[in-house]
Amino acid sequence: MRKKIITIGLCVFLVGAGLMGCAGMMTKPTEQNFKNPAVALEHVEVPSYFGYWFYNAKVAPTNGKAGNNGAPLMLAFIFNVKNPNDFPVQMSDLKFTVALEDFELNTVNSMETMWIPPGKTNQVRVNCVLGVWEAFMSLGVTGGFQLKEQNIKPFDLIEKWWTAAPEFSFPVNVRDGAAIFKADGITKVSSFKATFP
Repeated sequence: MRKKIITIGLCVFLVGAGLMGCAGMMTKPTEQNFKNPAVALEHVEVPSYFGYWFYNAKVAPTNGKAGNNGAPLMLAFIFNVKNPNDFPVQMSDLKFTVALEDFELNTVNSMETMWIPPGKTNQVRVNCVLGVWEAFMSLGVTGGFQLKEQNIKPFDLIEKWWTAAPEFSFPVNVRDGAAIFKADGITKVSSFKATFP
């Protein structure tokens, strides 16, 4: 009877050790099996809202120096980053261009490092701050001809965006998105784009 109990105990131990060994094994990343992780825009938020205002350098402020100053428009972009691989991957860089309607205003870069477990999805939040004067200058450089064709004044368009931002009554576009992923010395770049809402 004792021999039978020892034999059963040994079998249970060997099966358990085998299962633990299999669970501890992970697929080694190679150029062939490393699938590009997917980056998808979940939503956009206005985390803090300051309304719309602007004053130029001719206006003397109560404190500080005069300048071309306006209300910031803060946007937070929340992305789902899905790792389809059987091994963890590291995201080390994520960048994209922000366009309100069809006008590109800023390029945003997040250098925060994050590890994504095998088969899992992480969320990453990237904040963007747009300024009235910076938007005006950007519109003059990148959208001047388009504004002229549509007979739109830059400050009219900016005021529309700043006042309507909390309701998202215009499209916010993510363009030329790219994220860098690494695993065991191998690097992949995933591209992405999106429109919200």
